[in-house]
Amino acid sequence: MDPVTALAAAELKRRLWRLLVRVLAVVLPVALVGFLALTVFTMSLLAGEPSDSEPAVMGCGTVDRPAVVSVSSFDSEQLANAQTIVAVGRELGVPQQGWVVAISTALQESGLRNLPFGDRDSIGMFQQRDAWGSRAERLDPIQSTSMFFRGGHGGQRGLLSVPGYLELPVAEAAQAVQVSAFPTAYAKWEATARQLVGAPSIAAASCAAARGLNQDSKVVDVALSQLGVPYSWGGGTLTGPGPGFGSGTGVVGFDCSSFTRYVWFQATGITLPRVASDQAAAVAHVPLTEIRPGDLLFFHDPRDSSGVYHHVALYVADGQVIHAPASGRTVEVKVIDLSADRPWGDDDVVAGRPDASRKQRP
Repeated sequence: MDPVTALAAAELKRRLWRLLVRVLAVVLPVALVGFLALTVFTMSLLAGEPSDSEPAVMGCGTVDRPAVVSVSSFDSEQLANAQTIVAVGRELGVPQQGWVVAISTALQESGLRNLPFGDRDSIGMFQQRDAWGSRAERLDPIQSTSMFFRGGHGGQRGLLSVPGYLELPVAEAAQAVQVSAFPTAYAKWEATARQLVGAPSIAAASCAAARGLNQDSKVVDVALSQLGVPYSWGGGTLTGPGPGFGSGTGVVGFDCSSFTRYVWFQATGITLPRVASDQAAAVAHVPLTEIRPGDLLFFHDPRDSSGVYHHVALYVADGQVIHAPASGRTVEVKVIDLSADRPWGDDDVVAGRPDASRKQRP
């Protein structure tokens, strides 16, 4: 190669190298940022919010509830919710003072009831808003209690993240989580909360894993024990038939959702929401071909909005369900052909299983 050509080649090589260095100086930082962003996103999917198939609290598929001795004027639902708060707190390693804070909060926010309504979008025992989690999660006593202690899915602070919460006044600790417009309101419930926590049947509540197949028959047995109980719109509690209101005034019995709620609570300790639509949103949906005894069947009129279910029944076996049908009738067993396109009039039918994949959404 002659000297001129060699010199030209060297100059071209030098310019190409400088161009490459400039390109890399621009491209490498962008690529590195993109890689880090992708890594963070992937890790958040794998290790962030619990997946739809895992329980909100490991080992707390349901609550083992000692028989409740009457405490003050509280009813069965309130006492069951107090047991749930204690059980979840115990599972998460929260000391007794934390239970007092949580129960005081629930007493103020909902009267210790699992309300499907509230101010704006607030629902559940702790009146958690949409940003905390799905409607199903906020109406699940175990999951809503877990969020109160551990924080919401939108980054809301839980009690365990409040510095020195065990040394703070109850109202101040509760306010640190709730961020209420009435920060001192929780204080008046402290004595009552301590009374509840001090009750042996509440203090002994603990978490247990979700039920197995051997409990299917227990659910069905409890349901069948209520055959012949009158239908009562708005009637029924966790402990049995009760007086209704409206068209159910003066009738002691169950409506469709209070019946399934009673059965599941008595058989397994699981507390379902009060109305059929919220029950449907709170359970794992399963194919009709995989339905088993004890599962719930929800009925949707295609003319209604998505997620609205006007009736719920409990599957017995061999194409039979048991349900509280309508005013003037009683709890009965009815045949249903689940292989038909429309097994229940013109309704769409969805099956749900209360203890499986607690966070699964419809």
